Amino acid sequence: MSQTQMGSRLVFENAKTLINQLGYDASHAVLTPSYLRSESLLNTSSASYQVPILVNQLQSGATTPTNREVRLQLQDMFIVSSIQFLLVSGAATNGAARSYSYPNLTAFPTGNAQLYTVYNGYFNIQVNNQNILPKWSILQHLDIPQTQQNTNFNSATATSPAQYTQDEQSFDEYAMVVCEPNIVLNGASNINASLQLPAAPSALDSNTYVATIFYGLLAQNVTSVK
Repeated sequence: MSQTQMGSRLVFENAKTLINQLGYDASHAVLTPSYLRSESLLNTSSASYQVPILVNQLQSGATTPTNREVRLQLQDMFIVSSIQFLLVSGAATNGAARSYSYPNLTAFPTGNAQLYTVYNGYFNIQVNNQNILPKWSILQHLDIPQTQQNTNFNSATATSPAQYTQDEQSFDEYAMVVCEPNIVLNGASNINASLQLPAAPSALDSNTYVATIFYGLLAQNVTSVK
């Protein structure tokens, strides 16, 4: 769901209060609307996936983040107002990779059915070994649009190119859920986040990622890390 102006103002006031409660001076913090994005590459041998949030965290087996990711600097804090989960089809270096709010049959022809294991799982965040978000259901982020892509719509003829519809999607509200109370991600803390699925998907298309996106306010240069 999209954020209202009133909701944005409440998040801003909450952010200042939370920063002060943590022992930092919010009066000198630069608070700006921002987002964090982490991507987890799915595979057929695992039902558990790390969700790297900090700039110095890497996925198991990965040497660099995808070029679509935005990580939290150790000097900064991020106050989460909403969370979004999307499926992404595209290699790690593909800046034009498409995002989907459901297992699109055209984008994921092989793993379409098995991608529902993601939506039957949950998201977890631990900060300094404390569970601050024990089990956040991924199913609440399943958003199947009213208009869905279909490459067989108005089938191609010998002289006519194929015609197809595109998914009806607006990502300022699709698959996005308000996170209340707001969560504070401190770049100076030990943050471990993960996706826990009920089973490993048995079939997948190559380069299938789950994107975890946090929206909220970024407080720059406020942590103990200088």
